[in-house]
Amino acid sequence: MIVRPVLCRTFVGRHEELAYLRQRRLDVASSHGAVLLIAGDAGIGKSRLISEFCDSLAYSRWRVGRGNCLEFGARPYGPILEALAQLDPQPFDVAAAATKDEQFEAIANRFAAVAARTGLVVVVEDVHWADAATLEFLTYFAARIERVRVLLLLSMRSDALYAEHATLVALAKITRTASAGRIDLAALRGPELRTFIDDALSGIALSEKHSRTVILSGEGNPFFTEELLKSAVERQRTAGDSALDKDLPTTLRAMLLERLRPLSETERRIVAQAAVIGRTFNVALLAATLDVRQTEIFETLRRARDFQLIEEASAGVFRFRHALTRQALYETYLGAEVQPRHRAIALALEHESPERRSVEALAYHWWAAGDTERAARYNELAGDAATAIHAHEDAIAFYRRALEAADLDPTLRGKVLEKIGERQVTLTLQQDARASFVAAAASYRDAGSVEREAHCLTQGAIIAYHAGLPEPTTPLESMLERLDAGEYLARSRIHLGLAWLTATFGFPTRSGQHLTQVDRRALSILEIRTRFHNVAAWNAMTVGDLESFRSEHAAWLAAAQETKSPRLILASHVNGASCYISFGCHREASEHLQAGLRVSRDSRDSSGEESCHGLAALYHLMRGELHHARSAMDSVSTSSEHRVNAVLAAGWGLLIGTYLDDDELIDRWFGEVDLTSVRLEPECGAGFAEVLVRRGRAAEAAMLLHRLIPDCEVLRASALTLLAVGRYGSAEDRVRARAHLAHAAEGRDETIERAALPLFDAMECARDGCSSDTASFARGAAEGFRRLGMPLLEAQALELAGDEAGAFLLYRRCGAIHDVRRLEGKRAGIISQREREIALLAAKGTSNHDIARKLSITLKTVEKHLSSVYRKLGVSSRAALNSALSSNQIDHDEHRHSA
Repeated sequence: MIVRPVLCRTFVGRHEELAYLRQRRLDVASSHGAVLLIAGDAGIGKSRLISEFCDSLAYSRWRVGRGNCLEFGARPYGPILEALAQLDPQPFDVAAAATKDEQFEAIANRFAAVAARTGLVVVVEDVHWADAATLEFLTYFAARIERVRVLLLLSMRSDALYAEHATLVALAKITRTASAGRIDLAALRGPELRTFIDDALSGIALSEKHSRTVILSGEGNPFFTEELLKSAVERQRTAGDSALDKDLPTTLRAMLLERLRPLSETERRIVAQAAVIGRTFNVALLAATLDVRQTEIFETLRRARDFQLIEEASAGVFRFRHALTRQALYETYLGAEVQPRHRAIALALEHESPERRSVEALAYHWWAAGDTERAARYNELAGDAATAIHAHEDAIAFYRRALEAADLDPTLRGKVLEKIGERQVTLTLQQDARASFVAAAASYRDAGSVEREAHCLTQGAIIAYHAGLPEPTTPLESMLERLDAGEYLARSRIHLGLAWLTATFGFPTRSGQHLTQVDRRALSILEIRTRFHNVAAWNAMTVGDLESFRSEHAAWLAAAQETKSPRLILASHVNGASCYISFGCHREASEHLQAGLRVSRDSRDSSGEESCHGLAALYHLMRGELHHARSAMDSVSTSSEHRVNAVLAAGWGLLIGTYLDDDELIDRWFGEVDLTSVRLEPECGAGFAEVLVRRGRAAEAAMLLHRLIPDCEVLRASALTLLAVGRYGSAEDRVRARAHLAHAAEGRDETIERAALPLFDAMECARDGCSSDTASFARGAAEGFRRLGMPLLEAQALELAGDEAGAFLLYRRCGAIHDVRRLEGKRAGIISQREREIALLAAKGTSNHDIARKLSITLKTVEKHLSSVYRKLGVSSRAALNSALSSNQIDHDEHRHSA
């Protein structure tokens, strides 16, 4: 087996720090020498930053000398002489000087002599270990460095310095000089940490569960993170995806425990007992579980604080600066040693007053003590407390500990599994959530609680749909067959789940039939009533009944608000906005989008916030506000774990990008979706198809659109995709698409489908050469889209009706750069020589890859030029391009351009 090292080779983050170093180098180049202290904890990336900066000077005239201070066996001036030897090969006799001042002056003069010829960067690493002679010289040199072209970089571990450390006095003098500066490196956070991990794991698969554990444990320290990644990869390779490495890697543990060396044996015992209590601990509890005088405890904590092992969080409460330091200490105990300690701590905690008692601490210590009964009780309470403050991952960890009791009552097990599933839904961990709800249903079945079993199976089925899993209705249908007629509540839940799924799949009649089977007594339960009106509102939208939709949506929103569940309230706002967009009710759509954003932000639901921004992009797109649509897309991540969110946002983002000729937006979203494997939604097909066609891949576009036309009763909210089928689909698919539009257009109220149907017919007539019918249908479509306030679609209809001037004005008003250029290019008819070469080859059937190879250009260049040709000639396929060539249009355009 070949095992690739887990190592981040790319320099990540630190942009401001690197820019500061480069700016100070420029200052030094003007004979203004400087000294910079680069400080940070062990493993934070000090040496990496310095190396990145020095490597950038490789092709300049600057020279770099580096020396390292040693913890043991250091010779006087060791790092200074090491750096000097790299800069000047001439030997230097360190013993030649008669006095210390002469010695310092001789070394400084040697640096100055080299700096007279070229700028220097002198690096001294790990000055916290510097010998006294080196520190004295650095203090001397720093005071005089302003007169020479030398940038002196000193790195030090801030966590290695304590109050009595000899280096502190020297560093204080150095940093007081006029030329001094300081960089304090912080931990990597957010996208930078994610990039670091992705690069380190390049080519290595690591489960999301392991990755999240590393992110939390490593605390953004690059060295800690790399070591934990190595351990996680190895553990996953040998023990499987479910295994999480509880022990620290040997290298990391050794580095952390080395920092305890200055403490006495008694001091280590006190600090180790604090580690058993937890990362945060209070002195009273520490004293209650140790047979040590409190004065001795305080003295130990003071020294541990000075060594930067711990920090004082508040009066009487301390905290380990790094969770991994606490873990390394904890792992020095044997398992048999530590359980009685945890039991003693738990008993001490139970004797505290209720207002001071920590349910989280009790949960942990009873669990660590091996008392499964009390651990289950307290861990469930701790999970509930974490849920209340939106700490969802912590809640899941507490709930899982509660499940470790082998003899747990099945009803309680089902309840805890259900809570885990709910937190996983909030975190958009769809597959995990479904597994949790299915497991909860099995536990409830063992307990004979059919109503809760039905609830969990329904939740699992709905999540299965969102995750793109096959046959989500099967478990519900199987349970319905075995339920007694008297189990009205369980049967109502199952029917309601099937109603939700069939409504989502586009079968409003079947969905309505399931709704009639929901016992009206069940509607007294708020959660059931919320979903009932949810499904009823969706069915009303699907059949195009605006009045019924308004009524049912109001009832849905009211019930959701009564639950006080942010997730349910958000869903009612977001889905309501989506439905109002399809009716052309822009004011209501905007109001619900804004309300949804407020709910998602207040509840810190990042996935929900992305849903709002993605739908806002569609809202602005339909209103012809392309600039606002583009801005909304900037707030949506391409790496969303919510499948439906991701594919819908991709489809809308691509469509916006094609209107704007925005290659950056198109590349961002087109490259993130694997069209061969991902399950797209019918609503999002237009954007993907348009990009494929413009890149000369019309056959792929037609195949994609074929996959997106579902077999259902009514297809709503997919008019853009159906119109794309009208442009680029096969003859058979165009028949199916028109049937869907016609059925959706039969609704009671005006919808986008009613206006889209005559536009579709106009395209068919244009294809058949019936110009008069084309204009008639297109004018009718333009009037419909005008009433709905959808100017981009109105412009398309006007253009097909022959009113290119009117279409041009609308495109320009909306900021549709592509269509403005296309119509302008259609008038000018000019294409470049390179475009002509590519067009001729494409018309002959040459693939894009072969064109790129033949002309020695990139595939992306081929696609870009083909897109430009299609736009200028007003064609959308290779067949149409061939027709344009046959009519000598290109030759005529070239001739006119030459004239």
